[in-house]
Amino acid sequence: MNDQDSLVCDRAAGHPLGGLADPADGLGAERAEQTAQRLWRRMTLVAAPDGTPRPRPMAVPAELHAALALFEASAQGSATGGHSAPSAGALQPYELRVVTGGPDGPRVFSVDVARRTCYLTHEGEEVDKALCDGGLALPGPDASLVLLVVRPWLSIRKYDERGYLYAQLDTAHLGTHLLCLAAAGHRRARWLTGAATGPLNTLLGLGDDYLLPHSVLLLDGPAGHRSPEPGAWSCTDHRDTHRSPRRPEHFEYRCWQQLAEFRHEWPTASSGTPPLSLLDGTEAAAAPQPAQLARLARLAAVRRSAKDFGPGPVPADALRRALAVMSTPLPTDLPPADGFGATLVARRVDGLAPGAYRVLGAGTEDAAPRGRVTSSDDDLVRICMGQEHLRHTAAAVVFHGRREQVFRHGMAGIDHALLRAGALAHLLYLGATDADVAITTIGGFDAAAWHRLAGLTDQDEVLYVAMLGPRGAAARKIDRLQGAYAHGGR
Repeated sequence: MNDQDSLVCDRAAGHPLGGLADPADGLGAERAEQTAQRLWRRMTLVAAPDGTPRPRPMAVPAELHAALALFEASAQGSATGGHSAPSAGALQPYELRVVTGGPDGPRVFSVDVARRTCYLTHEGEEVDKALCDGGLALPGPDASLVLLVVRPWLSIRKYDERGYLYAQLDTAHLGTHLLCLAAAGHRRARWLTGAATGPLNTLLGLGDDYLLPHSVLLLDGPAGHRSPEPGAWSCTDHRDTHRSPRRPEHFEYRCWQQLAEFRHEWPTASSGTPPLSLLDGTEAAAAPQPAQLARLARLAAVRRSAKDFGPGPVPADALRRALAVMSTPLPTDLPPADGFGATLVARRVDGLAPGAYRVLGAGTEDAAPRGRVTSSDDDLVRICMGQEHLRHTAAAVVFHGRREQVFRHGMAGIDHALLRAGALAHLLYLGATDADVAITTIGGFDAAAWHRLAGLTDQDEVLYVAMLGPRGAAARKIDRLQGAYAHGGR
């Protein structure tokens, strides 16, 4: 019996780290010593053997400069040096890959924005073939692809299975943030929501690192981007580096195996869909203007999640101004989705009766509310799972979708629904920032209670909730700090 088999038997005996032993028993003492040694070996770090290929430093290639400039801009306003986009628990459960063109052919880089480090992982014909087979061929020498990939474990380890939902929402916030920035600095920017699967996913082997493909930003023609400061970023060639496989008993591996029961590949992305209004799921009459998205990108640098709310009301005009930004069309390949939308739950809004209103385009809402909102502040805290800092919420926006559309495509339907909700919530964040209304989004809530408050039908499913109100006075917010890196952490 090897160590791993023995450890499984130990756990079957009822103790997570090995069977309990009676020190007074000689055999028990020997068993305790053996299990302690096995645990110690599992906690011990081992360096790569001498002679193992090591990453080679290389100059940051010029074709990567535009993407790095985008990432630098995405961190403006962030106190931690990470992306200036909201994240549950500040865990940022995602990673980035960049595919570039250039004189030596297509290359793939893994990019760590917090550490300002790039790793060359693939290049040449294998990349070109994967792009062509997946319908993602770069349209020109100045084009690049930014791949957003989700590492669900980073959220699940803190929030259990619901962490998967948070990871998808957080990545949707980041994608919207990068799209707005890219539209200001490139001749063309497009968000492809199903294109990270297929041949490119197979080439990169994301599943081997417990990563899920999320979406791709297609960037073409950088317009006057600034190159990174000399020495600010480092780059290494990792193509010949052989990494030791992770131990199969690793908790992240087990989490990954559980997710595999539910996950399936997304369908391939469509290429001809015009800009989409996510608010009502219909095709937009006109594409968004770069200046419009650039303005949103500037707002992202000063966006903050509210630490708490003051006890007063918010003006209806300011609230409508915040809601209006959600009608901004985004250049994405998401298909139209009838039945997806947002509902305003007004509690204390000057000029608007308490009740639930379906949010329409241009910041308007249904003229008549669907009944009065009767929840007390105590009830609100209760259905927000005890989050006391939300007590004085003046209004909430509930994002919801039709159950048939959310579930009929399995996990793909859930992922698409969360992408829409996260993107809309990010736009609402920016609109609230512009209207000087405090805002925070929450993933921990009683879905059935919010379903009733929003006056939704039996066919609707609550996806996400944003809370708005006057600015409070708290100096600290729960989960405000970025998670620290562990040994070998990414």
